[in-house]
Amino acid sequence: SSMFVRPRSHHFLHFEVSSSCVSPMALGSPLLSGRRFAQRSRHRLLGVAAKALCLAPLAWRGCTRVASVTIPSLTLSGGGRMQQLALGLYNVPREQVDSAVRSALDAGIRNFDFASFYGNEAECGAAVRQWLGEGHDRSELFVTTKVWTTDLGDSAAALRSAKISIDELGLGPVDCVMVHWPRPGKHVEAYVALEALVREGLTKSLGISNYSPADFEDLMKTATVKPEVNTFENNPMLYRKEWVDYFQSKGLVVQAYKPLQRGGAVLSCDAVQGIAARLGKSPAQVCLRWNIEKGNVVIFKSKTPARIAENVDIFDFSLTPEDMAALDALTTEAAKAEALHHWEERRNGTPAPWGEGLRPERRSV
Repeated sequence: SSMFVRPRSHHFLHFEVSSSCVSPMALGSPLLSGRRFAQRSRHRLLGVAAKALCLAPLAWRGCTRVASVTIPSLTLSGGGRMQQLALGLYNVPREQVDSAVRSALDAGIRNFDFASFYGNEAECGAAVRQWLGEGHDRSELFVTTKVWTTDLGDSAAALRSAKISIDELGLGPVDCVMVHWPRPGKHVEAYVALEALVREGLTKSLGISNYSPADFEDLMKTATVKPEVNTFENNPMLYRKEWVDYFQSKGLVVQAYKPLQRGGAVLSCDAVQGIAARLGKSPAQVCLRWNIEKGNVVIFKSKTPARIAENVDIFDFSLTPEDMAALDALTTEAAKAEALHHWEERRNGTPAPWGEGLRPERRSV
């Protein structure tokens, strides 16, 4: 069934109530009397309406699909605008890309984290192009792609990989091209090669990913196009405060990935659970909000429409200074040591889905 609700903004929102909210048995069972049926239906639909009036942008636990949320944006040093939430497509199977991208767009997401390493850029581009074909404007979007470590061997390989990604996406110039990991002895030459993409109008900006302050300083001895974004893991159980403070002081936007530890321990720890219970929010929403209040862009990954909508619904509450301090304190020295070990392994070269060599030629769907 469906209904219209007029919230205080005077815009109509159309709500589609699924069977998980009002079951077919409840609405149509001959075992219910007419009066009991009417009362039950009315109470449940009024419950949906009340929820909508209080939290109009919220997609309610998969029961209700509503208008998208307005997500704040940050201004890059070059003048571009980047939403503070982005959908990441890492480990999303090709056959599920269209649904994930569409759900994110429906929820208000306009910032997308793509990469050659994810192996699904052709599908990502096709999903976005379909949405654009419905009358939307490319200028609404911020699209990032990244060059993997196996393509950092020399300047030509890095440039080739980036151009294949841009071609596979089929969206015209992208908004940002990044070096995915700072491979020692290779990343500076690769980044400098990518500067040609800015001069040729194939990307609006360059960025870096998983760079430490030392890597950045090494890069800036040679680079002539300053990176505008650095993407690295950051969450309450791996708070890289020194990195966050350093890169923000240098004028880069910090973009955090693995904000939920891919469903890890951060979601079940007592501090997060307690704050979530007090605020009437989910642990995931609390963790996402923590990064937002650090002034970061946050990449999350989900293929589930209800979960995507829940992750977007984090702009109607804030965390207290005490909340922030409690979450900051969750990072241990052991967690930092484990992250450092993983970081060293990755930056020194990890085989791609296509193997050890250069990426394959352009795919199409």
